Amino acid sequence: MGYRSEVAFCLRVKEPEKFIALAKLNANSVLKEMLENMYYIEDTDGRDCLLFAHSFWKWYEDSEATFNDLMNMAETYDENFACKFVRVGEEANDVENEVFGENGWDLGYPCLVQHVDIGCNTEDLKPIIEKEQVNEEV
Repeated sequence: MGYRSEVAFCLRVKEPEKFIALAKLNANSVLKEMLENMYYIEDTDGRDCLLFAHSFWKWYEDSEATFNDLMNMAETYDENFACKFVRVGEEANDVENEVFGENGWDLGYPCLVQHVDIGCNTEDLKPIIEKEQVNEEV
């Protein structure tokens, strides 16, 4: 089964359709799989971006190398590119939250959010101490 990560990145380049066409030309198997999990999304400023989102991704050396190649390609294609990258691994301290390009932090997606999941809806839990009902006299 292997070690799995949740991976997402938003990439803003000029003419994203043209960039995708160029990326497909020499795509290895990892990049082809990335492209199959990529979507067009409008960023908070209204510009079209590319969003990659994948849960249970095997983020190994080949994935990291392919992502870095994609960032190099984006920088060559558009010197004003921006990318925001988030990866959360299976271990609690295995988290990456990075930006690429001068304006990477300006992108609205993806966002790293941490929370605790208790496994059930808190409204279904019975309190240990019942709240006293207060009868108000009119």
